[in-house]
Amino acid sequence: MLRKCAFTFFVLSLLVIGEVVTARAGSSAPSYPDWAAAVVPAYPHALPSSRLITPKMYGIATTDPMPTVVAWYKSRVHGAWSESEGGNTWSVKSGGVRIQISANFYDESGKEKPGTRVALTRYP
Repeated sequence: MLRKCAFTFFVLSLLVIGEVVTARAGSSAPSYPDWAAAVVPAYPHALPSSRLITPKMYGIATTDPMPTVVAWYKSRVHGAWSESEGGNTWSVKSGGVRIQISANFYDESGKEKPGTRVALTRYP
């Protein structure tokens, strides 16, 4: 009886660990810094190329159109949002993080791709 319970516990433990590892490995969401998460959750449609660029800057790339990305961030981050002349950049400072949303992004080869890029920058 004790062996059966111990074996069952062992198997269940392995299943739980496997689910956690699979969830992390299968997630398309890149590593998201705590300082950014304190202000806004990770954008749900970020591409795998999204990453920490410097210790104080996190870059997000998405194929979503800019109005969709801006609306998503505006609904979650309150502050004085400002639009650049021409409307191709939106930005806000909130909770020690500057969020800048721009139309278009570049792939690894430096070619411009349709979509949106977001820069999250930590400031003092």
